[in-house]
Amino acid sequence: METVKAIGRGDILLRMRVDKLFPFILYTAFLGGVSIWLSYRAEITMQTVESNKAKIENLKIENLNKTCEIISLTRISTVETMLEDCGSTVKAPQKPASKIR
Repeated sequence: METVKAIGRGDILLRMRVDKLFPFILYTAFLGGVSIWLSYRAEITMQTVESNKAKIENLKIENLNKTCEIISLTRISTVETMLEDCGSTVKAPQKPASKIR
């Protein structure tokens, strides 16, 4: 019956001498909070990494497309066509260049 009264008054923890363990309880709560916070930060970092991986994949595809486009522009026939579209009379050389001594 005395235990029920102590619970009602809020004295049960003092009767169980938990007040001596209070620093350890606070320390454990602090470590638990730090653990939760570190897990939260790690999760945010992992989300950022996944997002950046997706962006990198898209940029790789875009890079390949641009590279193919640039390579196609270096062909002599493509350059001639572009020059004709601009109205230029410049043509590709008909014979190889000769060395001047």
